[in-house]
Amino acid sequence: MIIHVNVLSYLLALGLAVILGLVLRLPLLPERPMRYSWTISVIFPTAILALGFYAMLDQLGYQGLIVGASVGVITALFCKFLLEKLVPRPEDS
Repeated sequence: MIIHVNVLSYLLALGLAVILGLVLRLPLLPERPMRYSWTISVIFPTAILALGFYAMLDQLGYQGLIVGASVGVITALFCKFLLEKLVPRPEDS
């Protein structure tokens, strides 16, 4: 049974984003209640953004394990250091 390289690239991007997010000390899950939480965590939005960024690059024609690995690393760093500057927390009313 042959697994397509594209599926492995998605899994690599997801795995590296999760592992690097944990190394960078992002929480695994957002604080409770999750519905109203604005905490950046490993599961959301880091993993979701990694899959989305790789899907965009895949549609643009950039495929492969190296692209998947770099997307995973860049997404984890983006979520840790730049996401709150780009999309600030909502003000409490």
